[in-house]
Amino acid sequence: KEEGEMKVTAYIKNEILHIIYTDNGKGIPQENVKKVFDPFFTTNMQVGTGLGMNITYNIITQRLGGEITLESKEGEGVKFSVLIPMSKLK
Repeated sequence: KEEGEMKVTAYIKNEILHIIYTDNGKGIPQENVKKVFDPFFTTNMQVGTGLGMNITYNIITQRLGGEITLESKEGEGVKFSVLIPMSKLK
């Protein structure tokens, strides 16, 4: 409901696709950062099931052989970094 900024950057380096997502939103409390990729983790059961980030994690790590990381500080937004080997995308 407030204005904010999202940024997505993508580039290839050493045959690795790097996708970086950042925003300057509310951020995620530290105690929840470790749980974001866990199945059924949600802070609001009325909006979702808590499976979206777990499915994303599984696709990136298992199906595409990549990795995804999350950095966040409450009140400062988030940064998701995704690394995928180009060989998995051909």
